[in-house]
Amino acid sequence: PDKIIYYPVAGSPVGGVLYLYGSPASKNIALVSAGFPDDPEIFQPFASKLALDKETDTLVGVTCLPGYYDRKDHPWTQYKKDGFTFDEMANAMKEAAKCLCLYSTFKGPGKPKIIGIFHDWGVVPGCMWANRAKTDGVNAPDELVLFDVLPAASKQLEGGPRPRLDPYKLFITLFYRILFAVSFWAQRYLGNIVAMPWFVITATLFLKLCRLSPTLDIDAKVFDARKNPLELKRMIYMTYPYAALFKCLLRGGKGLGGARLPSDLSAMPVLYMYGTEKRVMFHDDESKAVLEMEQKEKRSKSNSIAVHGAGHYLYSDL
Repeated sequence: PDKIIYYPVAGSPVGGVLYLYGSPASKNIALVSAGFPDDPEIFQPFASKLALDKETDTLVGVTCLPGYYDRKDHPWTQYKKDGFTFDEMANAMKEAAKCLCLYSTFKGPGKPKIIGIFHDWGVVPGCMWANRAKTDGVNAPDELVLFDVLPAASKQLEGGPRPRLDPYKLFITLFYRILFAVSFWAQRYLGNIVAMPWFVITATLFLKLCRLSPTLDIDAKVFDARKNPLELKRMIYMTYPYAALFKCLLRGGKGLGGARLPSDLSAMPVLYMYGTEKRVMFHDDESKAVLEMEQKEKRSKSNSIAVHGAGHYLYSDL
């Protein structure tokens, strides 16, 4: 990156990280975040290409979920032992956006366009931040690009028949989420001596041998190619969003406010791109239909695009 800056997250005044690419004077600003189990490294090639594209003229800031970044002066073991709530993750996105906008030196005319680009678990707090920022009128994104995960549509956009429930998709989705949530809870309350064998055995036996993983080999290759392999203990800690999700669901969804598509897609259009090479898709089918209808009826720039031949990490080939 051209520069690295740190911002506050819950429990740490310098726990958040922002990798910066491109000119601060650019007319566009992109806040980028991945999800489980990735720190900013996974998005570096994409961010570098985007920042070097003279036509797009974009200042890019790449962050990650709080607690996912590991550095010598602030190792991952110093983050909150209980992980982070979705509200805390959304607040971290807010702080990252604030730092990115303060770093911008764009002189106008007008203000720089802000684009939120999120993947995997980055989508949930990313949408929460975007919707809240729009309401508050502070550093709100003008557009969203969501990679491979699409949340439910806002109530204002709902309508028409609900897509038929897919039992296979429901089983796969619930199974791996429960496995990861239990892994985090085992580490938190029983220690790594229990969590590590549980994670290895269940991930190998069920996800790989029984083919219950939602992703395929195309994504395993991307994961295995990372420059800095993940320590198993750290990877288990990074499953905290799954535990946080079940806590929210048990509380009737409390703590997930704003984790939906924007209510006004003409004011904040959404481009959703997903890889087709997976056992199950990670999108809400009704939301996908909403975006396709937006494009078909030319109500906004929103759209849903399938990227054939790509998997969960579809942006690695962009």
